[in-house]
Amino acid sequence: ERILKMVNGVILLVDAAEGPLPQTKFVLRKSLSLGYQPIVVINKIDRKDARPDAVLDEIFDLFVMLDATNEQLDFPVLYAVAVNGIAKENLEDEDVDLAPLLDKIVEHVPAPEQNTEAKFKMLVSSIDWNDYVGR
Repeated sequence: ERILKMVNGVILLVDAAEGPLPQTKFVLRKSLSLGYQPIVVINKIDRKDARPDAVLDEIFDLFVMLDATNEQLDFPVLYAVAVNGIAKENLEDEDVDLAPLLDKIVEHVPAPEQNTEAKFKMLVSSIDWNDYVGR
């Protein structure tokens, strides 16, 4: 929840078989209230039990239930098989790479605000790796 105030955009990743889960609703509510227009990515479209069209309807209904603005209701949608590095705008499109997702991020997520006259400042994020614990 706290991280949402530190980002410039939101990617809402939803499983093509499971659809929106309770935590999806929680995070979406917070991001909508902060004025974000999430990029929706329906993932795992290659699964046998995938139902991407029904999941998209469920996501739209969730946006409506959470009182999304008209602009937020016009969210971009991508379909993905993330494990294979594939994202596409339409289910019928050829499986190529993640370029469509990266293009959507560049198109929809605003660049960070900057003041080139101010002194240099940088937020340091420290990520450590441990073979036993992980990240």
